[in-house]
Amino acid sequence: MIYPKLSKFSQVKTMTFAQSNANNLFLRFRLAQLLKSSGIVKEKGYGTLEMLFMMLLMILERSRSLYSGIINLQITKQKTPLNNMLNNEHYNWRKLLYLVVKRFTFLCPVRDGKISVLIIDDTAKEKSGRKGESISWFYDHCHKAFFMGFQVITAVLSNGSTAIPIDFELKIGKSRVKHASKSDYHKGTHTEQRERMAKKKKTDIAIQMIKRAIQRRLNFRYLLWDSWYNNSQSLRFVFETLKNKHIDLIAMLKRDAQKYLFQGKYLTSKEIYRKISKWTCHKETGIFYKSAIVTVLDKKSHVNPLQQEPLGEIRMCFYKYPNQKRFKIIISTDTELNEMEVLALYLRRWAVEVVFKDLKQHFGFNQSKSSKYAPQIADLTIRCVFYIMFCSLRESNPEKSTEQLIFEFYQEMQENWLDIFSMLIFKSYTKPFLHFAMEQGYTDISQLLENIDVMLMKFFEEEWYENKITEEYNCDIRRNRDRKVS
Repeated sequence: MIYPKLSKFSQVKTMTFAQSNANNLFLRFRLAQLLKSSGIVKEKGYGTLEMLFMMLLMILERSRSLYSGIINLQITKQKTPLNNMLNNEHYNWRKLLYLVVKRFTFLCPVRDGKISVLIIDDTAKEKSGRKGESISWFYDHCHKAFFMGFQVITAVLSNGSTAIPIDFELKIGKSRVKHASKSDYHKGTHTEQRERMAKKKKTDIAIQMIKRAIQRRLNFRYLLWDSWYNNSQSLRFVFETLKNKHIDLIAMLKRDAQKYLFQGKYLTSKEIYRKISKWTCHKETGIFYKSAIVTVLDKKSHVNPLQQEPLGEIRMCFYKYPNQKRFKIIISTDTELNEMEVLALYLRRWAVEVVFKDLKQHFGFNQSKSSKYAPQIADLTIRCVFYIMFCSLRESNPEKSTEQLIFEFYQEMQENWLDIFSMLIFKSYTKPFLHFAMEQGYTDISQLLENIDVMLMKFFEEEWYENKITEEYNCDIRRNRDRKVS
């Protein structure tokens, strides 16, 4: 009699999707229908919904990679179907992400008194292999060092209480890594289109993301980004397109040599700062501020500022924090906002950093070790989908952190697995136990019940515990030890 403890328990994990809380979450978002609408379906074999459930288990168990997750869950038979799903260049993963976002906005609408904003920012996705597809060198301004991999330009929608990723692009830089392999995706496929877009400038990518968000009727009142996305092209897009849709830009501004029209004179931001001499102090925070209404000029229209085309008016706000000498500049195309309202809205840009932190810390942002471009898009999309789903749970439990929600969600799954596992064990060993009791001379059930404790102890010691569970228990100890070390 062999007791396959680990394999049986792993089988319970992977085969009880319909009885788990994950199924309830998938049903709430109608994920099966959304996968079908996105064209992410399989004609035979393991379904894509099952594959996503496996990836969710790997995230919850904090696997270091997809391969280690497959080994831990003992689902080597599903390795090939999972890789085929992630490598499929025809699957429209962006459509799936937007459909999940639309479902989230339906389930968790913007609350009264809250303002929805769209945030554009980027983060580093480092890769270690030099032969990966399309990997490039980028400079990280936070760490002041170069890294090898991709820039993940992301659009995040914040409803005032929760922020979710709605779109992203794995930016391919101009400085390609030596020996990096070139991709060969068929023209017109989803992956080829995304790869072509990823080679464009950051501002072009950001503008396309905003256009897609508007086309999919995602409502937001303000657009937030940092100074790296400010140029003539993006500002022209804001004034000519977004302003007509009642969407305003709030952004940080560099202190460069760009000229602005202020009181009939062409001045830089520093000169405007000196021109406005009076500061106002905010009593609660101690922040000093002042502002001016200036006209933005299109510096690409002409070299001479006197002949540059005016784009529109902005409120240029200057801020000086307590115990800091340098001032910061934030611009707003909504000139009716006062200085502190502009600052409060811009500070909401921090929500994108929270999204990046959660994706990296809890949802395996760097779990994909693939060297190909297509599976990295699919992998990150799936993780964003799961993140959005857990954000919907946080909307119902705003007092709980993401980590706490994941822990409770996984704990509930484990309790369900243990219940099912116990039932299987009881079913498997009831008949052997009765045979064992008959061998001991028990022929009457009432007689067996009188000595049930003694008989169970004998059965555990002689037939089950000593030789059947020790080896598997040691495997569990080693696996948990390795997980803690990693």
